[in-house]
Amino acid sequence: MDNLRERCEADLKVTLEGDWKLPVILIDPATGTTYDKSANDPEEDLGGQVLYDSRIENPETGGEMLVHKPVISIRRSSLAVLPARGWVCKIPLTPDYDAPKVTFLVERPAEEGRAIGFIRLYLMRAEQSPT
Repeated sequence: MDNLRERCEADLKVTLEGDWKLPVILIDPATGTTYDKSANDPEEDLGGQVLYDSRIENPETGGEMLVHKPVISIRRSSLAVLPARGWVCKIPLTPDYDAPKVTFLVERPAEEGRAIGFIRLYLMRAEQSPT
């Protein structure tokens, strides 16, 4: 492998889908299609690196603040389709591979890094309406 970009993409198998990997389930609300397997290997769970907290700019002060909104980095080639804003995303709420999955929504369009082969999904907790 002589191309550095190809090497970076291949290395994502280790950095995003290796020991740091947590399962990710994506659901397209328009079709109801569930994506829970890797497009590269249908025997392998779809997954990526989950960061449970992220930094945003405080609109009042302009400074950074920590918010409890997960951000997921997923290898682009592991996705059959690119998730869109409003898609359902289920992830474990703790860094335990077998923990129960909690439902979130993709808050904004995926942040793509096609040059190095991964995307970031910014999530917000799905709220249930009272019955």
